[in-house]
Amino acid sequence: MRNLKDQLVGLDSNFRYRGLNQTRIETFSDAVFAVAFTLVVLSSSVPETFMELRKSIHDIIPSFICIVLIVVIWYQHYQFFLRYGLQNIKTVTVNTFLLFLVLIYIYPLKFLARFLVELYSGLIFGKPDNFMDGFGGEINSENMTLLMTAYGAGATLIFLAMTWLYRHAYKKRKELELNEYETFQTKVSLVQNLLMSSIPFLSTIIAFFHPFGHGGLNFGTAGFIYMLYPPVMIIFGYMVDKKSKKLFG
Repeated sequence: MRNLKDQLVGLDSNFRYRGLNQTRIETFSDAVFAVAFTLVVLSSSVPETFMELRKSIHDIIPSFICIVLIVVIWYQHYQFFLRYGLQNIKTVTVNTFLLFLVLIYIYPLKFLARFLVELYSGLIFGKPDNFMDGFGGEINSENMTLLMTAYGAGATLIFLAMTWLYRHAYKKRKELELNEYETFQTKVSLVQNLLMSSIPFLSTIIAFFHPFGHGGLNFGTAGFIYMLYPPVMIIFGYMVDKKSKKLFG
């Protein structure tokens, strides 16, 4: 019986996958993503008292948010190597840079997720008096600028790295013998990752240059920018689906 990967269950049956045999690049990359998962979990210490246990329970939602975002990046990575199976030096170089970004992205991601969960739960259920103490009492304009900039720059560079990988695959389309449909899907993935990088880039610009002042409005706007993801991706998906039907029926 052939394994599920060979049968392409759940994958685009119209795309000829060239990376069905896992390479050492993918094995190494999966190990790095596993380390990223471990860092998310280990950033919370093992509770030894009931107060620490309650605190660790509050850490479940931020950890879940981090894991979901890591899986989104991992799936993009998995899909790319499954589609093209590229192993040249340029691919290895950009992939190494991408993995480096994923590892250093974990800490600002986890901190921001925890901060937002604490903030919004406080607003909904009543803000506790010691809310700032959980963050060392250091949440000010300068530190928020650093946090939002680090998070936005990390997300921007990660998706730009994925954009570069798809651009590289597109330039190799003759060597890879991509047909019209495969070339179209490669361009779609390239533009999709470019769009996904543009939103955190916009947030980073707002957080760093303070166009709305140095108060909560500026950082609130920088955070709200990420709410553009659903409408932008839905509109983009609709346009791609419409064009795909027109070209390929």
